[in-house]
Amino acid sequence: MCAYETISHASSIRHLAHYQCYNVLARILRINSRKCILTLKLLKSTQPTNDFIGHATATDLDIRVSTQVDAIGNPGKHYHECANLVFILEGRCLEKRQFQSFERRGADLAFLHAGEMHETTFTGLPTKYISLDIKPETFTENNISENSILNTISKSPDAKFLILKIYAELLYHDEFSADSIKMLFLKFASLSQIVGHIRTPPAWVTVVYEFLNDKWNEHITLKQLSEASGVNPITISKHFPSYFACTLGSYVRKLRVERSLSLMKNENISLTEIAYSCNFSDQSHFIRNFKYYTALSPKQYRKL
Repeated sequence: MCAYETISHASSIRHLAHYQCYNVLARILRINSRKCILTLKLLKSTQPTNDFIGHATATDLDIRVSTQVDAIGNPGKHYHECANLVFILEGRCLEKRQFQSFERRGADLAFLHAGEMHETTFTGLPTKYISLDIKPETFTENNISENSILNTISKSPDAKFLILKIYAELLYHDEFSADSIKMLFLKFASLSQIVGHIRTPPAWVTVVYEFLNDKWNEHITLKQLSEASGVNPITISKHFPSYFACTLGSYVRKLRVERSLSLMKNENISLTEIAYSCNFSDQSHFIRNFKYYTALSPKQYRKL
């Protein structure tokens, strides 16, 4: 059983007390296949450590939004019985695994296998993050592998967008939220199949992928892709949607919005500056695309 698998009025209080919340308005969203209930709690403690923002449970997904406000209470080396997806909204942390260490920053998305030993040290406080615990039955019942989640994270810019869309769905907290969240996660898991991991793509697809990701903030033409890959423009045009699940223009816009996420939490950088640095034509163009792909406006994202 996941540590946060079930939630009730009493268990909510114990859970929040465990994290020693201080003046926290905790929005606790209970979701199952039949109902969706919103409950509000206000707790105080003399030791401010972790500002617990929200919690949602579905039949096979568990979603938390938390803020680590100081380094007290570091759990040391540990593991989760459920696979875990974490999207860093702001701050920094050092994640140590068995053979590797990772410096996680705002807009980073990480995945931990069920039972994978690790240690997280928060190096930039406060650190705020969205966490999804994925129960084992989710993988078996939907024919999903944990490797498919890793493939999605490494290859598709849609991965981060779908996590943000799941968060946005929490804000609606209506009778459609449970199924909507489940659908978004299943779409997340299926992305690895869409972007060509099931069968080996032609060599030119890898060349185009690397070219686009290296030059994401430049003006890229079909002619340039053809010259870089050595493939006829007609071939690229015909097969591009099959391997990238969208048009060329849409894929480049996704890359630019994805790169903008790491800049958005810096209040010293204006939206206009971010728009131009990510090669959008103007601020309005940037805002329109940001909201389209993340389901949040730039202003909403900055307030997360």
